[in-house]
Amino acid sequence: MVSDEIPDSVIDFAKQKRRELIEQLADVDEEIGEMVIMDEDPNTEQLANAIRRATVGLKFSPVFMGSAVKNTAVQPLLDGVCAYLPTPSEAEVTAHDTSLPADAPMVPLVPAAQAPLVSLAFKLEEGRFGQLTYIRVYQGTMRKGQFIYHARSGKRVKVPRLVRMHSNEMEDIEEIGPGEICAIFGVDCASGDTFTDGSTSYSMVSTPLTEVRAHAHRSCM
Repeated sequence: MVSDEIPDSVIDFAKQKRRELIEQLADVDEEIGEMVIMDEDPNTEQLANAIRRATVGLKFSPVFMGSAVKNTAVQPLLDGVCAYLPTPSEAEVTAHDTSLPADAPMVPLVPAAQAPLVSLAFKLEEGRFGQLTYIRVYQGTMRKGQFIYHARSGKRVKVPRLVRMHSNEMEDIEEIGPGEICAIFGVDCASGDTFTDGSTSYSMVSTPLTEVRAHAHRSCM
């Protein structure tokens, strides 16, 4: 990465966009709102902290410009994932216990490796080895050779192969823990289905933030 001063030809435009950012944050963050009222100019650290608070609170969505071609602006995007998205301990994730009435309170999930497994299939892809199912583990641990249970159908499925994806390359792994994403083969399911270890009757409810966390996994904690 290379950093430099903003060229004189676009400095006025950059200041205008910075002001627009501050105004947008003032609508969703109390601290920045008070600074705007007092005609104070927040510094970069204050802006970054406000973006994080608003993003975690589902009030703000940072947008990054870039391209996968030649990895243009990929590093700032990854830095933004680390800077602005919540860690598992900061964001409440819940599941519905299907053994209880539909109006029963949701059950909070904990990002603990020793807890009962609860995972969400969030993406399906047809490949040369058949259907590839991307799964995010929210609680517990998933291991190669383990039997997991499809929450919707109750069907027991063995995990024959567990892989971590790197673009179009696969890395075989033995297990993954809470907060991690993997892919498995040979599982008949739909996007949004829940898988457990069979010790609970939990089923996850898909929310916008659930999908964001699944696609933008904070792997650099």
